[in-house]
Amino acid sequence: MNDGFLRACRGESVDYTPVWLMRQAGPFLSRYKPILAKYDFLTVCRTPELAAEITIQPVDDLGVDAAIFYSDITTTVVPMGMKLSYAPGKGPVYANPVRTSGDAARLRVPDDVSEGLGFVFEAQKICARELASKVPLIGFAGSPFTVAAYMIEGAASHTHVNVRKMVFGDPETFHVVMDKVARQTTNYLRGQAEAGANALMLFDSNAGMLGPRDYLEFNLPYVKRILADLQDTGVPLIYFGLGQHETLPDIARCGADVIGIDYGKKLRNAIDELGPNVSVQGNIEPYVLYQSRENIYERVAETLADARGARGHVFNLGHGVPTDAPEAMVKALVAAVHEQSETS
Repeated sequence: MNDGFLRACRGESVDYTPVWLMRQAGPFLSRYKPILAKYDFLTVCRTPELAAEITIQPVDDLGVDAAIFYSDITTTVVPMGMKLSYAPGKGPVYANPVRTSGDAARLRVPDDVSEGLGFVFEAQKICARELASKVPLIGFAGSPFTVAAYMIEGAASHTHVNVRKMVFGDPETFHVVMDKVARQTTNYLRGQAEAGANALMLFDSNAGMLGPRDYLEFNLPYVKRILADLQDTGVPLIYFGLGQHETLPDIARCGADVIGIDYGKKLRNAIDELGPNVSVQGNIEPYVLYQSRENIYERVAETLADARGARGHVFNLGHGVPTDAPEAMVKALVAAVHEQSETS
C-alpha cells in the first residue's frame, strides 16, 4: 500500500507530499455521472457495492493518495429517529426537525451502531479489500455541531436562525442534543475503523457559525470528547473546522493528529498558530481548478512552500471540489503536487 498519506498524518518522512481532495468523488468525474443518473443519492449511499465503487473511482481516475468513503454526514443520525430524504435542489431534509426539549428527549442512541447503518460498514469492508494494495481509506462523520445544525434547521440553511436560538436561548436543550449526537458519532466512527478505515475525519462545516467564545463552549468540547474516545483505534484522526480561524491554538489541542485548514487562512500562519505537534491538511483555493495548468502549477508551488514548516502536510483543497470543475484540471493539480513535492 502507498502509505504516504498515513505517514504525513503522523509527521513521519515521506517521498512526496500526499494529496487527496474533499469531494473528490463527485459530478465532475465522468465515471460518476452515469451512476447518479441511474440511482438517487440515498440509494447509492445505501447500496454497499455502489458506494464502494464511487469511493474507489478517484483513486484510479485522479491518482490521489487516499480514498474517502462516499456517503453523507446526514445519514449518521437516522437511527436516532431522524427522518431523512433528499429533495431536488434542496439537498438533505429532515421531516422532523429538533426544536424543543421534547424533540431532544425523543432522540435515541442505539446500543448497536450497525442498526440502520450496516450498509456503511459493509461498503467499507469492500473498499478496504479493494484498496489494500493501493491507498488508505478515510472514514468520516460530520461533527456534532454541524450535524445538529441540520437536525435543528431541518435542512441546509444560510442563516441558521433556529440553531442560534437554541444555542443562546435554550442551551440546556442544545447540550442534550450535542451529547446524544456525540455519542452516536463516536460509535459510528469506531465502527468504521473496525470495518477497515485507515484514518478517521470529522467534518465541521458549520464551525465558523459561532464566534470564538461560543465555539469553545458549545462546539469544541464535544469534538475533544469524540477524539479522546477514538484514540485507542490507533488510526490517524483528522479535524476540519471550516471558518474557525481565531481558535487554532485551542484546536491544536483537540486530540486530532491532523488539522484541516480552509482557504480563508494563510497556511503558513495557521502552522505557526497550531504549533509543532500536529500535521496540517490543505488548503489551496478550490476554484483555482478553473484556471490554466500554469496557474494551477504556480498555486500548488505556493501552497507547498507555505507548508514547509509543518510537522507533516497532506495536500488538499481549502474546501470541496466544485461540482463542475474540469476533470482534466483536477488531474493536473494532483500530478503537480506529486511532481513538485518530489523535486522540492
